[in-house]
Amino acid sequence: MNYSGDRVARDRFKTAEGRFHLHTERVTAPEPFSNQRSTRLTLASLQGGAEEGSWILFNVRDCVHISRYNMTHKEPYKSLVFNNSPVRTGYPTCHAFLSARDGVDLLVGLGDGTVYLMSLRAQLQNSGFQTKPVVLGTLQPEGVSESTRCTAVAWVPRSESGLFVASYNTGNIYMYKKAQVTGEGSGKFSLSLGSSSKSQSPSIIPLGGGGVNDVAPSPDGRHLAAACRDGSLRVVELGSGAVVAGFCSYYGALLCCCFSPDGKYVAAGGEDDLVAVYGLQERYPVVHGQGHRSWVSRVAWDPWAGSEPGDRSRTALSEQLAPSLHIYRLGSAGQDCQLCLWDVQAPGEGDINSGAALLAQMTGMMGSGAKRNGSIGGRAPGAAGGGSEGGPGLPPAASLHDRKASLGKSTNICPSLPRMDMYIVQPVMEHKLHLEPMCDLLFASDSIFTVDHTGNIRRWLRPSADGVGE
Repeated sequence: MNYSGDRVARDRFKTAEGRFHLHTERVTAPEPFSNQRSTRLTLASLQGGAEEGSWILFNVRDCVHISRYNMTHKEPYKSLVFNNSPVRTGYPTCHAFLSARDGVDLLVGLGDGTVYLMSLRAQLQNSGFQTKPVVLGTLQPEGVSESTRCTAVAWVPRSESGLFVASYNTGNIYMYKKAQVTGEGSGKFSLSLGSSSKSQSPSIIPLGGGGVNDVAPSPDGRHLAAACRDGSLRVVELGSGAVVAGFCSYYGALLCCCFSPDGKYVAAGGEDDLVAVYGLQERYPVVHGQGHRSWVSRVAWDPWAGSEPGDRSRTALSEQLAPSLHIYRLGSAGQDCQLCLWDVQAPGEGDINSGAALLAQMTGMMGSGAKRNGSIGGRAPGAAGGGSEGGPGLPPAASLHDRKASLGKSTNICPSLPRMDMYIVQPVMEHKLHLEPMCDLLFASDSIFTVDHTGNIRRWLRPSADGVGE
């Protein structure tokens, strides 16, 4: 849905810590919106050599562009062309960077299911402005078709063997070891799902769920969150591939997810226009953010904002709250062209949404009979809220409907919460910052980067930033 005619996009906005100003903007021409070809942002950093410094990578149509951190408003330093085929399915859909000693640090996923393993430094050293990518490894599952799309790629933190994952719209997640790819003499690595060679076959996590739209590894590298087309967030234990936690959206697919910097929470957003924060320890969504007027395209945590207990340097965010609380800053970008910022309070002892906790507990008791959107039936004494027909402590019977069948045999997925059992918060900032549907946002120490589907990148300086780029 296009909201370009609503009103003029802002060039500044204010939060509790001060005023953010639009510093630079990459101006682009309008083009038809496609949710499958969204522009993504990746922050990368290189040490040593002429390429030393911070870089921003972003995909637009058939190219991945590479710009200096403080030069996103100018012509890219390098443009990598991925698709010269008339079929035009090999366009880049996602990318990820993780600094590595061997220099193999860049992943790019394509719309035809291919994943490229690359070196960012090699791309920058390649002659010419617009070039073909220098590829070190090519991964493509056997039997893929033009409709098989790589939806997300990610490096797994703290993995000595260089693990990385790729998710697909078919519902499969593949986990690789970097050495198995780069070690092939031909530079090409073809998946063999029926192969008996364990040294060359990747680990396959078949989640189903109507397809996986996004994945996010935990900071400790032990878990992987997956936002699925069926509306579920599944948290997978990477060591075993088992689904150990998760929840269901209020309505529609989940499109994005990310772990908090401390790994305690997973934020997710999607087609219900809500931003949900799921607690790994609590086992249910502790907060729902309501502020978007269309689908939520991206969520991201801001590690440079928020407050720790006893932190006096950021009292503006928590001056009206108890000093012992931990406040997280969360951002979300939507197809309504809006950026929303949320201050999420970590629940303390006794500060529990009992209705949500009850539904999470009942998931385990009900097993495969758990239904979406609170279809639980029966009486729940002491639960939050009340209903005239559903019994004391339960929402009315009308809200206990079942939109979809059970997610299967998993007993670790919290059912969708009725609205009256949600702990709903409003954003601390919500403004239209683009004229086209937003696709991504990226938090940096001195700036916030936002981008829409046309590749228009806007850089917003933080109140404390001095305006000098890295």
